[in-house]
Amino acid sequence: MRSRYHYHTYGFDIASQIPLPELTQIPPCASPDIEIVAGEVKDVLEGSRAVNQWLQLGERQCQVWVDGIARYRIEEGRRIVVDRRVSGSGDEPAAPSDIRVYLLGTAFGVLAHQRGWLPLHVSAIKAPSGVWAFTGESGAGKSTLSAWLYHYHGCELVTDDVAVIKPADAEPLLYPGPRKVKLWKQTLAALQWDTQGAQRDLTRVDKFHLTLEGSQAPQPEPLRALVVLERGAEGEPAQLTEVQGPEALFLLLEALYRVELGRSYNPPEAMMRDCQALAERIRIYRYRRPWDLQEVSRSLEPLLHQMDLTIARDDL
Repeated sequence: MRSRYHYHTYGFDIASQIPLPELTQIPPCASPDIEIVAGEVKDVLEGSRAVNQWLQLGERQCQVWVDGIARYRIEEGRRIVVDRRVSGSGDEPAAPSDIRVYLLGTAFGVLAHQRGWLPLHVSAIKAPSGVWAFTGESGAGKSTLSAWLYHYHGCELVTDDVAVIKPADAEPLLYPGPRKVKLWKQTLAALQWDTQGAQRDLTRVDKFHLTLEGSQAPQPEPLRALVVLERGAEGEPAQLTEVQGPEALFLLLEALYRVELGRSYNPPEAMMRDCQALAERIRIYRYRRPWDLQEVSRSLEPLLHQMDLTIARDDL
């Protein structure tokens, strides 16, 4: 009989046979939302179609194979089977921390889609005016901006990488993910953060995962705004522009985490309906500014104004 560990994240109560130190522990629950077990995941998922060499999709199941790390089978939005064997029989088992990266990211994103929820690829903070989430293409600076607002303006770091919206909620509550943040080496240096205990990113040698302090399970709070980060030309003044209507809906759809998986488990009209309803309940902005790390402080003024924040003395 394997030990069972109990956690809470993304709005799930979890019973897991695998320790997950990035998550906040909770008392044992008799009826968890999600069960994570260590077991066998076969090469081929029966009744599925192969999307590519690492992903197989079935009607109510999904199988993810990360070569050299683990195999994951996600079942009906309620169960994840983790097979920690790697491709070659003589290979060393992957580090537990590496296995958890894909479990807490991709696998949980699939779970949310299987439940008909909206997983958003965002980094979010809590300002005096409420919770603000930042999104954009890879490398747009989502985590950097959140960390900057936390360090210099006292904003609480809510979540980084993925968060969840449940369309059935009476208000647009944002359910945070694991208590960690991913930052580039140069950002850590600029913020003078110690990398001791940080985990190096599996695909980017100069990016690190840091676990945030906190013993309480993060609580969902209403999402006030979604900000899409865009690259501006060198020397171009920063601009924060609110968008509405079809453009706002398009930006929200672009912010969904692995939207191709969502289309596999939810009718397109349902996703459009849920995103349209969310777009009408929050404010959506384009934030265009230079991406140079040295320009972060000078480009913040329009954003700080909307967030009801003042420029910190140390941020000048």
